[in-house]
Order: sequence, then C-alpha cells, then structure tokens
Amino acid sequence: MRAPGFTLIEVLVVLVIIALAAMAVPSLLGAGRGALVRAGAEDAVAMLREARTEARRTGRDARVVFDTALGSFRRADGARTARLPEGALLVVEAVASEMDAEGRVAIRFDGEGGSTGGRVRVVAGALSAGAEVDWMMGHVRALP
Repeated sequence: MRAPGFTLIEVLVVLVIIALAAMAVPSLLGAGRGALVRAGAEDAVAMLREARTEARRTGRDARVVFDTALGSFRRADGARTARLPEGALLVVEAVASEMDAEGRVAIRFDGEGGSTGGRVRVVAGALSAGAEVDWMMGHVRALP
C-alpha cells in the first residue's frame, strides 16, 4: 500500500507551472500599460484630425486645448473631451502664443489648412506614444 502524499514528479510539475505563470505576469502588466498609452495617444490623434477637418470645412479656426496638469484635452468648441488614464502623463510642445494664463496649451488649425504645429506625447513610465502636427500643412501624424 502506498503512503499518502505527492510524488517528486508531481511536485516538480507544479513548481514548473508556477514558475511559468510568474514569468508571464510582468509582461501582461506591461502590455496593459502600453495599451493605455496607445489608446490615449490615438484619442489625441483623432481629436487633432477632427479639429483640422472642422477648420478646413468651415473656414474658421479650430483648436484642441491640452491641460497637462489634469491630463486631459478637449476641442475648444466643446465638441469632445478626453482624459488620460491614471498614471499617464501628457507632454505638449507648442508655440507659446497658444498658452493661456492657467498653463493650458492649444494647437490651432486655421481654415486655410495650416496650423500652429506641435507635438503631443502620452507617457507612462518608459512607454510613450503621441502625435505630431505639421505647422505648414496642418497634417497630423501618429508617433510611436
């Protein structure tokens, strides 16, 4: 009759399974953060492109206002607002003339197709993604 308990093989198999699961967890957590960064950047790209389209369609200026302190951005006409997920930072490079007294900065598109230009980055740890706006033609390009 066999004594109750586990064999050495059974214990080793369980330890290997636990080790494999432990190695997978950090990569899964990193993938989640990367997805949040990409989603925030894609939202910024979409909003900038919407503003450019609106400016060209109406012939009037359209702006996207970025609030780095709150981690949010919005169309100046109030059409849409977005907020970054917890732990993500918003970094904006734009012309000083588009900064207001509260520290918010805007990228403006004019009705003729041009813009003030700039760069927007969504950052979380070592991960980042964003958008670049060409000042002359107003083209919005996604940045990895």
